[in-house]
Amino acid sequence: MIRSLVIAIVIFTSINCFAQSRTSSPYSFFGLGQQTFKGTIENRSMGSMLTYVDSVHINLRNPAAYGNLRVTTYALGAVHSETWASTETESDTYSATTIEYVSIGIPLGKKAAFGFGLVPFNSVGYEIGSITETVYSRFTGTGSINRAYLGFGYKITPALSIGGEFRYNFGEETNGSSVALAGLQFGTNETNETDFSGASINLGLHYQKMITNKLELQASAVYSPESDLNAKNERSLSTFSLSADFNEFTVSRRASEFDEQELKLPSELTFGLTVGQPLKWNAGIEYSTRGSSAITSRSFAPSGTTFKDAATFRAGGFYIPNYNSVTSYWDRVVYRGGLRFEELGLEVSGDGANSADINEFGISFGLGLPIGNRSGFSNANVGIEIGQRGTEDFGLIRERFFNISIGLSLNDVWFIKRKYN
Repeated sequence: MIRSLVIAIVIFTSINCFAQSRTSSPYSFFGLGQQTFKGTIENRSMGSMLTYVDSVHINLRNPAAYGNLRVTTYALGAVHSETWASTETESDTYSATTIEYVSIGIPLGKKAAFGFGLVPFNSVGYEIGSITETVYSRFTGTGSINRAYLGFGYKITPALSIGGEFRYNFGEETNGSSVALAGLQFGTNETNETDFSGASINLGLHYQKMITNKLELQASAVYSPESDLNAKNERSLSTFSLSADFNEFTVSRRASEFDEQELKLPSELTFGLTVGQPLKWNAGIEYSTRGSSAITSRSFAPSGTTFKDAATFRAGGFYIPNYNSVTSYWDRVVYRGGLRFEELGLEVSGDGANSADINEFGISFGLGLPIGNRSGFSNANVGIEIGQRGTEDFGLIRERFFNISIGLSLNDVWFIKRKYN
């Protein structure tokens, strides 16, 4: 029954996942958009760390983790975000609720497993502009790039696992630019509708070994090489008139223009190390570096923007009072926590000749709540993250955000031969 129910959920959520707007951040205006995916709710609650691996949860960011998977696992997660944006003189609030991932992992014996699913990758969602006595400008954008994947992991020794993942990246973004000058009868609008498609891979190593009678060491390395992303763009130009309350009314439209180009998705490399007592506690640190992605499909990309290599620092862990408790439910709950600091690789010019690096910081907490009978490993996961992105310096935008995540990790056993009918 659980198998049929979860497969139905997977199909339904996959169909509806693509059309959702996952961000309303003005910083999604730059490049290909804002990179939104941070992993499962379990990862998010530990500072988005990917290094820790066990035998009952899917790790969506390290394919080598499949080598440890021992039960069929279904994973589904959703995130609601509230964001408060401010400059030195103005403020605004926006929110978004989205499906974050749908995934299935299936073991193949005691040394291997594979998994497949759907996750978001980049997202665009902004509406920015200004009105002065001489110029009206308005920029809008919606859409996302999603990622369907198929991964495989194998345990080559009791301590070392390797894995690989094939990814198909696809999606659609629409970006618009409107400008009207005082003294001219009509303004001009340019709208770009872009379809993205392309393949990429992700490679992983995972090392796991008891270093004392109680302490276990885990280490990981994950590498995604630079890959191509095909962009088919349809550009339309039109003129518009402005009403007294600044609504745009199209006056004429020119025939659409089509072009195609190859963009680049940057490479990314992550190293991580954790130490802990199995089924009791774990704590670790990670470092990631990501290459610059300066190419954009937007013909109206702003001047004064510089793309640089990005870096991320993470720390996090969990604690379980007593995973096998028969007297207290809360002793079997997994308590998680972590933090992260991300240099987003974006430098934006503000007032005058000043510019600032756009960074992001988040601190997270979460619970893994056991569901079903005590001998099972299924759980519901709840996570909370608070943080900040950007700065108010030099006339730029600071965003304070609050994310609440809810997910399910449901386990089942397949391919067991029945002894009795």
